[in-house]
This record gives sequence, structure tokens and C-alpha cells, in this order.
Amino acid sequence: MYNITYLIPRNGLKKKILHGIDGSFRSGQLTAIMGPSGCGKSTLLNVLAGYSISGSSGQVYLNDSLRDENQMANISCYIQQDDYVRDMLTVRESMTVASHLKLPKTVSAISKASQVEDLLDAIGLSVHGDTITKRLSGGQKKRLSIALELITNPSILFLDEPTTGLDSQSCRNLVSLMINLAHNEKRTMVCTLHQPSALLFEKFDQVYVLSLGRCIYQGSPKLIIPYFAENSVICPPYHNPADFCKPMSQVYSYTN
Repeated sequence: MYNITYLIPRNGLKKKILHGIDGSFRSGQLTAIMGPSGCGKSTLLNVLAGYSISGSSGQVYLNDSLRDENQMANISCYIQQDDYVRDMLTVRESMTVASHLKLPKTVSAISKASQVEDLLDAIGLSVHGDTITKRLSGGQKKRLSIALELITNPSILFLDEPTTGLDSQSCRNLVSLMINLAHNEKRTMVCTLHQPSALLFEKFDQVYVLSLGRCIYQGSPKLIIPYFAENSVICPPYHNPADFCKPMSQVYSYTN
């Protein structure tokens, strides 16, 4: 992406949410968009996904070509923070309904059923196939939300704060799943993230840190502390780098 700007009307004027930011998100990698509340994380995710483009300017490229909205819709999916699952259906029934709605009629019922079982196994829900979805845990519902989108085999997945509301074990399981989808299936995985643990933070391939609508860092999470130290912003010893992103981004914005 290049020079992405996002404006919203406010009291008869235009308020700038994103300030001409650049960056790249690669296949086979899991990237977290991070920053304090109100910094533009979800706005950027919406623009990248084509979910909200009114008010945006700049260029989004797909494989070195300007993004075509129809093509993007065919190869990507957007998983929102709230899980929209059918409470009275079982996990398998939910997947079956989705397969009939999303896959072409030329795909046989047997093939659809086989794909459903393969996805349930890959996503770690095969043992819960006959469980009513309202009885699933928060982490299991998030896995089901991902599985429902994987039916169309998207190469790009956008997820809005997928770990919010999950306990630490569910967070670890979900991040491991996203890593597997990125590394082993060569998908582009981009999510917004809010204050992960230090252990989870280091599992991401890339982090994209926003502050006041500007990108102040993109790269490996393991290099973020040295990067800011070079700019005289020091993380205290034994401090979670992810927690440090919030004050760090505020200080860095006002001093640069």
C-alpha cells in the first residue's frame, strides 16, 4: 500500500484518521496491526480489505498491480471482532450451510461434505462437529468463524481483534492456528491486536505499529525495542514490548 489517507467529516470539516501511510503485507506471514485506541487500526484494516473505502485515498497493490475490488473480494475474507454464528445449529450444520451458500452448484454435495470435514479437522473442531454453536467457548467460536470463511479458500484473511475476550490459552491456540494458516498454507494473514502477552507478541512475523494515524514501525517484533532505543525511546527492563507499544507510540509521535 502507498500513501493511504482516510478522512471523515467532523463538524463541517474533514478529520484525518490515516496520514499518508505506506507498508506491505506478505503471503506466508502473520502481521499484527497495533497501537493505542483511536490510532486507526481498524480503519486501516477496513481500507485494506476494501470493507470501507469511502473517504480513503492512496493506492493498494495486489501482487504489484493496483487492487481490483472484484478480484480482492474473490480472494480475501474479513472476519469481524464479533462472531456471527448460528446459535441453534451444530458446528457441522453451520459449515454445511455455508458450503452450500458459498461454493458453486457444480461442486457435488459429497465434495462439499468432504471439504467441511477436512476444514473441521484442520481448524481443530472435528470433535465438536455435533455441538450446538451456542455451547462453544469464545475461542472455539472464533475458530468456527475462521473455518466458515476458509470454505472459499481465500488467500488473504483480515481479522479484527480476534483475540479480544479470549483467555490466555484460547489466545495461544488461536494465534497458533493463524500462524499455521500463514506459514503452512502460504496465506496472507493480517489482524488488529490489542495488548497481547510478550509470548504471543513474539510469535508474529511482522508488527505494524500506528500512532495518531501514522506508521511508526513495521518489522519483526523482536527488533522493535532496539529500533526505538536508537531513537532514544527506551523500554524498561523486563517490560512486555507489546504493552510498551502504547506509551512508546505516544512519545515517539510527539518527539518526531
